[in-house]
Amino acid sequence: MPIDLGLSRIALLLSKLGNPHLKANFIHVSGTNGKGSVCAYLTSLLLSNTQDFKVGKFTSPHLLYRNDSVTLNNVPISLNIFTKVEKEIEELNLRFDIGATEFEILTATAFQIFHLENVDLAVIEVGLGGRLDSTNIIEGAIINSQNKIIKKGVLATGITKIGMDHENLLGSTLKQIAGEKAGIIKQKIPNVIDGTNDAAVLQVVKNKAAELGSENFVVTPASNDIVTSFGIVNRNESPLRGCYQLQNLSVSLKIIDLIFPFLKNSYPEKVKFSNQNVIKGVQDVEWPGRLQSLHLKYDSSKPSLEVLLDGAHNGQAALELHKYLKQKYNEEPITFIIAVTKGKDLTPLVSTLISPKDKIIVTKFGSVENMPWIKANEPQDLKQEILKYTQNVVIEPEVRKTFGLVEQGEHTVVCGSLYLVSEVLRLHNDNT
Repeated sequence: MPIDLGLSRIALLLSKLGNPHLKANFIHVSGTNGKGSVCAYLTSLLLSNTQDFKVGKFTSPHLLYRNDSVTLNNVPISLNIFTKVEKEIEELNLRFDIGATEFEILTATAFQIFHLENVDLAVIEVGLGGRLDSTNIIEGAIINSQNKIIKKGVLATGITKIGMDHENLLGSTLKQIAGEKAGIIKQKIPNVIDGTNDAAVLQVVKNKAAELGSENFVVTPASNDIVTSFGIVNRNESPLRGCYQLQNLSVSLKIIDLIFPFLKNSYPEKVKFSNQNVIKGVQDVEWPGRLQSLHLKYDSSKPSLEVLLDGAHNGQAALELHKYLKQKYNEEPITFIIAVTKGKDLTPLVSTLISPKDKIIVTKFGSVENMPWIKANEPQDLKQEILKYTQNVVIEPEVRKTFGLVEQGEHTVVCGSLYLVSEVLRLHNDNT
């Protein structure tokens, strides 16, 4: 079933399960780029600063397998548990003729697993947009004057960098898209936004927070030394690459700062925040598929190939990838292996990344499990766009075979879609 935004179906589906989404605490994160990294930072920071405290995380799309969308203490839920809960929800969907989409069923699966596993706090990444995304069924927590949680719910919201993406669903201007992303802000619940956003975006979010009586914190770090209530944390403690991770980490640390009093007063035996623990949480963060270097084994009979994997799939993400590549490789030629999801605006993605000296191998990823609406752009169409920027373009529809066209020593980058990155990582796992 194609994407169909709205909250009525997910609300009905969850009501049949006893409303599990009302029985845990949450941090809710939206944005165009960076929200997955923020969710990874938040999860790692919560785990390093608590004991006997169950932390859930729900992100999409899955990276390798469907069940890795839902994690408990940073470990993917077992496929057996995931499949059992998912099947129960699919049966409810059919029995009551709810007509829920695949993503709504996945969202309900995550909330039910968090409830069954007695999760204390779950970090939730918006699927698409925010206001009408099925994850936005969660409600704000109620916190008393002593900063104690008296009704579980969303403790804070975070908004990362907003750019042009999914215009057909979210609007054709940054202001319209920002309005959708800001739809996750909850009444009287603090919100944190990346201060490097466009001024129009910041104004939309500020207005929405004011309308709901919510404090809005605009985070713009002055240097790599990020000031927190626990002490200074240097951005370089993070293993995640890219200049933009300074903003993502700053947003994450500010959210942790804000929810710390709520957790300390509600879970005094479980919360052990300190500067040392915060730094450990930053050091331990993992978020594969984003500026990830890999000695790729694409064929068990051939030597590994050094590649850089990045899920950049829109103009804003392509710009950040371009900055990183320029810093890493200067102006040397790059071999790009590219596939793009059908319906994406190709021009901002391709024009930002590619120069005449680069070598481009155009491919397509296969079907995405449980996401039948996701299709790869036809390589011939992608090639026609790329030919505007370089004549050095070849097509190889089979992902595995693209690496046979790469010479050892070439700077090789796999990008254009997280679905392509996922397929490459599975290929690597199958050959190691």
